[in-house]
Amino acid sequence: MPRSRSSRGRVHIVLIPGFAGFDALGQLEYYAGVTPQFQQWKDSREGRRDDVALHYFDNFPTAAVRTRAARLRRYLTTRIARGEFAKNDPVALVGHSTGGLDIRWLLWKLNEDKKRPFPVDGATMSGQVLTATDILHRIKRVVFLSVPQWGTNIADWVRSYRLGRELIVAELRTSVGASQVPLLDRLQQWISNSAADATKLGLVLALRDALSEAEAGTSRDPMCVALSQEAASELQLWLRHIATDFRAIDDLAAGEASDDPQSPAHFNRHTRDEEIASWQADDIKARSYATVGARPFDFAADQPVAPWELLKPLTYPDLTPRAKPAPETDIAYRTFYRACAGGPFASVAPKNPPTPKPFLVPANFKVALQPWDNDGIVNTQSMLWPNGKETLLVRADHMDIVGHFRPVDSVSECGLRTLQAYDLLKSDSGFHRAAFARVWNDVFEFCVS
Repeated sequence: MPRSRSSRGRVHIVLIPGFAGFDALGQLEYYAGVTPQFQQWKDSREGRRDDVALHYFDNFPTAAVRTRAARLRRYLTTRIARGEFAKNDPVALVGHSTGGLDIRWLLWKLNEDKKRPFPVDGATMSGQVLTATDILHRIKRVVFLSVPQWGTNIADWVRSYRLGRELIVAELRTSVGASQVPLLDRLQQWISNSAADATKLGLVLALRDALSEAEAGTSRDPMCVALSQEAASELQLWLRHIATDFRAIDDLAAGEASDDPQSPAHFNRHTRDEEIASWQADDIKARSYATVGARPFDFAADQPVAPWELLKPLTYPDLTPRAKPAPETDIAYRTFYRACAGGPFASVAPKNPPTPKPFLVPANFKVALQPWDNDGIVNTQSMLWPNGKETLLVRADHMDIVGHFRPVDSVSECGLRTLQAYDLLKSDSGFHRAAFARVWNDVFEFCVS
C-alpha cells in the first residue's frame, strides 16, 4: 500500500537551471516568479502546507552534461548526509532545458552501479559514505521543461561559429573585469538608435542591467557597494566558466553523436528503452512540458529547412519569407527561431513521434508539429519524452515557462538595475500570468502526487 502523506515525510522540489546554469546572478533569477507562485499554491492547498519545500540549485553554466550532473549528485549527496533530505523525504527534480539532460545523466550513472560509494564532508575521518542507492531511493518525480531530449539545431549552429562566440565572451569579461561604463555607454547608444528601443529587446535590456548592477559607481551606501561588488564577482566567475568550458554545446547538438555518447541527447533507441526501464524499476515517475512558439516564417510542411548560413544571405532570418499572418516578434526571437529551424535534427528526430497532450494551447491550434517547430531554442519534437501520454504541450517560448515572459520592475533599494525579469524572447506566444500559474501549479501537484 502507498504510504500516507504524513508517513511519507517532506517533499523536496529541486529546481535545476538550463544552459546558463545560475540560480541568481545578482538580482537576476533564472526561475523568475516561481517562489511567490509556490507560496500561492501552498496557501491554496487543503491540509498540511509544511510538507513540501522548494530548493534552487545553481550549476556550472556551459560545462559538459556529465560535469553538471556530477555537481548535481554532489548537491543531493550533501543534502542527504546533513539530514536536510531525511530518509522518508521524497525528492522531485525539475529541470529546464539542459537541466533535464543533467537529471537524466545523473540517474543513468547512479543506476550503473547502485553500490558505488560517495564520501561526504570529511568522510575519511567520520566514515560517512552514501551510495547511489541512497540517492535513488529518494528521487520519486522528475519534471522536464523544454528539454532537448534528442538535441537541438541551435547547438549545432552555435558551435559552428566558435570564433564569434569567443569574441563576445572576451568582450564581456574585459568589461566586467575593469569598468562597465564604456560598454554600458555603447549599449545605451545602440538601444536609443535602433529598433530595440521600440521593441524593448529583452536580451539587451538584461545585459544592460547586469552590467549596471556590477558597476558600483558613486554610491555612498556601504550595502549598495557590497551588493554591486558581489554582482560583479558573480558575473565575472560566470563568464570565466563560459570561457573555459563550453562542452555543453556538443552535448546539446542534434548531429554528430559519438559511438560513446556522454549525453542522454545522443542515446540510441535501445539505450533509451533501458533508461526508461530503470526508472520504472526505481518507481520514478516523469512528466514533460513541451513548448512551441509562434511560427514567424513560412516553412513548408513535411519538408526539411535549410540551415542558416552566414555566407548565404538568403538564409538570414529577415530575408526568410514571413508567415501570414506574421506574429509580432523581436529580432532576437526570429534569429534564434531561424537558427533552430534548420539543421540535422530532422534526420535524427524520433520516428513516428508521440502526440503530446494539449495543455495550454489556443483552441484553434490544430497544426501538426513539424521537425522545424521550436520555441526559439529547442526543437519541440525533441521535447517529446518519454512518451506522448506524459508530455504536455504548452504554447510558449523557451524562456516564458521559467518566468521571463514579461518585464518586472526591480525591487532593489539600491536602484542597481531597472528590471528583475524580462520578456527575453518576444515571441507573441500569448503566454501570460495566468498561464504561468497554471503550468507551475501543475508542476507542484505532480511533484507531491
